[in-house]
Amino acid sequence: MFGGLALLNESRETEGVLEPQFDAADECPTETSTVAPVEASAKDAEIREEEVARVAIVKTANREDGIARAVALLGEMDFSGKDVYLKGSYNSPDPFPATTHPVALDIMVRLLRGKGASSVTLIERSGMGRTRDVLKKLHVLDALEKLDVSFRPLDELTDDEWLHFELAGSHWPKGVAFPRFLTRHKCIVQLCNLKKHRFGGEFSASLKNSIGLIAKYAVEGKSELTESEGKASIRSWNFMKDLHASQEQGQMIAEVNQVYAPELIVMDAGEVFVTGGPERGETAVMDIIAASRDRVALDAVGFAILLQAGARMGEYEYVFEQAQLKRAAELNLGVDSPEKIRIVSDDNIGRSLALRLESILKN
Repeated sequence: MFGGLALLNESRETEGVLEPQFDAADECPTETSTVAPVEASAKDAEIREEEVARVAIVKTANREDGIARAVALLGEMDFSGKDVYLKGSYNSPDPFPATTHPVALDIMVRLLRGKGASSVTLIERSGMGRTRDVLKKLHVLDALEKLDVSFRPLDELTDDEWLHFELAGSHWPKGVAFPRFLTRHKCIVQLCNLKKHRFGGEFSASLKNSIGLIAKYAVEGKSELTESEGKASIRSWNFMKDLHASQEQGQMIAEVNQVYAPELIVMDAGEVFVTGGPERGETAVMDIIAASRDRVALDAVGFAILLQAGARMGEYEYVFEQAQLKRAAELNLGVDSPEKIRIVSDDNIGRSLALRLESILKN
């Protein structure tokens, strides 16, 4: 039977995400919609408005314009006084679309500050190299200094800075470890790329980007050991070995996302890998910026964008048969069908693209 997490401290489940109990004062910003509701078709008439997830898309080569417009289409967001943790995409020391475009990073930081964020901290754990070295090679550390943005490389956290989650009914044999400092209702914003992924999971978007938030190595079962036992038997466990050795990587990717919920996800699909991935491959220029507050809806649209770009994906009669999307829907991490996705844009070019993507999703 699927379901649930068992956190090694007091917690509760909300909308598919396990959230520790903390004061309401720590809560993240809320959204007030300023976009007119999208009229539902007869086919979608039985779907309640609260079940619908909006995905905004903008067709443009101008990232500054595209990111601002896509986020605006989601409605007003207020980050006033909040410390925002920004998860980019820095898996390897390779340029966009392997990693976050420098302009996108700059624009996202300025956008968050413009919406009242009191601080912005970049958080990352690279998969192909030491995180600090990866960002140094990409000149991101210099950019962060100029932007006055803090940096937390997660592979430099000590053992007691990780919190162990047991993922009940999951494919993670030892659960996962998540940064302790991110569990107290922290405001996490994702800036992800879109690409094929040859090592597992089939494609990489927001769900896959979350792998960079969990530990590669952490102490296995530390909280279950007494102090004396720990001195004798504690050892580091390689969680990424569990992932890469599994035939169920797509499901495991989705399962990781139970431990947190992003407040906002922006997807930079200006250029995408249609073969290979995550660090190299053939590319297609799509000039699309997408954004959503529902990561499953956004990834489903990303899947459709890859198909539109000519990427060869698995044979599915239904998009939610794809392993990441299917498992994420089962875990109530977001929408569970294309009919619950509303793709919105603010010009005729974008609306035409939205129709094509909706057709891909629903056929």
